[in-house]
Amino acid sequence: MTDTPADSKTLAPQFDPQAVEPQWANRWRTEPFRADASSGREPFTIVIPPPNVTGNLHLGHALDNTLIDTLIRFKRMQGFEALYLPGMDHAGISTQVVVEKQLREAGVSRHDLGREAFLERVWAWKAESGGMILNQLSRLGVSADWTRERFTMDEGLSRAVRHQFVKLYHEGFAYRGERIVNWDPASQTTLSELEIDREVRKGKMTTLSYKLEDPNEAASNGEPGEIRIATVRPETIFADQAIAVHPDDARFRHLVGKKARIPLTDRLVPIIADEAVEMEFGVGALKITPAHDPTDFEVGERHGLARPSVIDLHGNLTQDELVPAEFRGMERFAARKAVTKALTEGGHLIEEKDHDTAIGLSERTKVPVEPIVSTQWFVRMKPFADMALDGLEKGEMRLVPDRYAKVNRDWLENIRDWNISRQLWWGHQIPAWYDEQGNIYVPDPENPDLDCDQDPRYAHLNLRRDPDVFDTWFSSNLWPFSTLGWPDTDSEDFRKFYPTQVLVTGYDILFFWVARMQMAAYGLTGQAPFSTVMLHGLYLDAKGQKMSKSKGNGVDPLELFEQYGVDAARFAFAYLSTGGQDIKHDPRRFEQGRNFANKLWNATRFALMRLGEAVPHLQGDDDLTAYVRRALIPGDLDLPRSQDVLALLRGRDDLTLADRWIISRLNAVTAEATAQLEAFDIGAATRTLYSFTWDEFCDWYIEAAKPALAEGKLGTLATLKAVLEHILKLLHPVMPFITSELYEALGHRRQLALRVWPVANADLHDAEATHAFDALRAAVNAARSLKNELGLSPQDRLGVTVEGDLSGVVTENARVVESIARVQLVTSLEGRTLSAVERGVTIRAPLEGTVDLADWLGKQKKRLAEFDKQIKQAQGKLGNEGFVARAPAEVIEEEKRRVEDFTQQKDRLEGVLKQFE
Repeated sequence: MTDTPADSKTLAPQFDPQAVEPQWANRWRTEPFRADASSGREPFTIVIPPPNVTGNLHLGHALDNTLIDTLIRFKRMQGFEALYLPGMDHAGISTQVVVEKQLREAGVSRHDLGREAFLERVWAWKAESGGMILNQLSRLGVSADWTRERFTMDEGLSRAVRHQFVKLYHEGFAYRGERIVNWDPASQTTLSELEIDREVRKGKMTTLSYKLEDPNEAASNGEPGEIRIATVRPETIFADQAIAVHPDDARFRHLVGKKARIPLTDRLVPIIADEAVEMEFGVGALKITPAHDPTDFEVGERHGLARPSVIDLHGNLTQDELVPAEFRGMERFAARKAVTKALTEGGHLIEEKDHDTAIGLSERTKVPVEPIVSTQWFVRMKPFADMALDGLEKGEMRLVPDRYAKVNRDWLENIRDWNISRQLWWGHQIPAWYDEQGNIYVPDPENPDLDCDQDPRYAHLNLRRDPDVFDTWFSSNLWPFSTLGWPDTDSEDFRKFYPTQVLVTGYDILFFWVARMQMAAYGLTGQAPFSTVMLHGLYLDAKGQKMSKSKGNGVDPLELFEQYGVDAARFAFAYLSTGGQDIKHDPRRFEQGRNFANKLWNATRFALMRLGEAVPHLQGDDDLTAYVRRALIPGDLDLPRSQDVLALLRGRDDLTLADRWIISRLNAVTAEATAQLEAFDIGAATRTLYSFTWDEFCDWYIEAAKPALAEGKLGTLATLKAVLEHILKLLHPVMPFITSELYEALGHRRQLALRVWPVANADLHDAEATHAFDALRAAVNAARSLKNELGLSPQDRLGVTVEGDLSGVVTENARVVESIARVQLVTSLEGRTLSAVERGVTIRAPLEGTVDLADWLGKQKKRLAEFDKQIKQAQGKLGNEGFVARAPAEVIEEEKRRVEDFTQQKDRLEGVLKQFE
């Protein structure tokens, strides 16, 4: 990215994000932060969790990319060759759903068009409407290398997917077989777990009587001659292949090996023992329907059971002879009611009671998913899971927060084979061919790009290509290295930027994406895909619920950008991000971010005005004078950096106590915030910098520096400018727009994003100044407290005295205390006084001549009574069991806070009134 000259700027009286942010966002998109693969700098790479091509920016994206960009900007300023690689996922099912909906509105189906013409329509849609989200992300200010933007259907990434499959097939890991899968009857395809939303719905638990073949036998959970089972899916009983009990369950041990009859049929099924049965759940016996339940499928595999299905691909009961004629072809949920009625009439239904059932809904079609047995492509994942587990054990990858490491390991240890085929047209078509006998042909691993029907060796065969495509995750699991050139491991980008350093994503896709990338990386590259996985929480609404269109509780981040500004939104996301915890939407944080931006803007305007007033009167051509002058006239790039200026200032004798204090505090905060960012605790770093900038720099230092600034002291002028620029650098990764604008306004030609991150300097630590300035702050706080107790306004002048061991320091810096607290330090007071103590500094104020003592005491006693009233009201609510049971958690916390606050105020006032007893 090139440096461009900057003219001296006059900042507007008010900060307007809409006047500042779009121009910087456009600059960062059109002049991208190009990472140089040939540089000698150490790489720092983060690949974007690719959003769907169909998507729009939501708060989860905004949070995720704020955290990523914060890290990237931080590391770039630290001198790393930082690459933030952007891109999108082709989102197989959701994209096909969007385009098919458009076709239906035009009265056409994809089958009318044919595969080739349909795919042309999808590509046309992608060119016209897809990828809007990347433009929205650029509005967020992400400092990506847009020249490296990738798409999972790009030629290079498609080639990587093909190479992966060919390698896995020929090494015996990819296979075609019949197993149970998640089926979407609406979109007519299998689904991954991540494409399924789990929702608890009201249902029925039905207890049924299965008659034992031997009527003289008895199970302890029913009448003689029967065994009872409980099910939430009575419509599937016609596919039952067994009844299972736990091998240690004494109630049924004597029945293992016997048979029972399926209700409404004449078919007998065996009673088997399997540890998958939970003895304490329900009636202790389960019907085993291998074709319609994943657990039942595994039980069936262990016991060699058949897998007949009674529900077809459209979600209707089949025409199979297993299904009684009156139910054949019936829609599955209608069949559930009809079968339940028949069971009741036949005397088979023992009990039916309400039961909450977690069902899976297709994320895109919202239709309940049906577990079915189907012939699909699978990958054996256990060997790759073991590689990832070994990498975790060796410390090649770490998770932040580390509590997720166990979750990561547990899932890998219990990995199942992965269904990678999807019955879609949009996606990477599986490079497998079949002859007329059903034999499988996959490209030669030595020439994986050659289609089998073009391979001369198979010219005599009439080959048919598999119409299915790969699961979208079968391409995105390659994302950290396919985007960098794999399978070409000699590419410059792959050698420089892989493995990547950090993956930032929500904990909710730890299983489905993160773990798959871990396994794919070890299996295909022999290395970890990233050294650190930084997991953040989900962004929820104010009540702690997931946001969704159906609930109507979503918040558009673009509207937040318009209302508060992007920097304010980024501040809120960063501030709220802590330890991987879920985040509740809190408009107050966005307001806080907007107020903070305004505070920075006004502080810089103040500095520019003071510098502008002083610069014409400064004499000399030394570096420090030139540095201060650059506030108004853009200077050369070889002038000292702010941290070098602070080092130069350290030994000067014209620095005030406030100058020395702020330099020391800034140095400490630099070390603290840097350590927090290095530990990936962006929330803590944001809060550290916010507190320091607002409280210590703006509210204390600027006020304390005003007397010296009014005199045009070079040391204070340089301190003000250097500290402000230093703060802008520290805040830049979180709030890049306003910090870039203000840094340029301070006379810099080279944009802030390309400057060097400040480094703490032990020589700048000044314990004496810190201790002394704390005494001034204590004196100011004590004086303000006294004025408040006396009912005076902050602007009212008041004569006070100072006492205590640190009174000398306060007296030496009387101008600062008097200026900030609006008081006058005097040597003595007449008559009765009121005192306040802060950190060992005692400030006294006169009562006679300041207030009507009797009236004042009366008012204080009324205040004390009001405090008592408020405390009792809040304690009464907290002691009410009904209130505590019904009230939201935040309301209860607010009442607790009221008790604490009013108690503190009461205690303080009682201490004041004791002086008059």
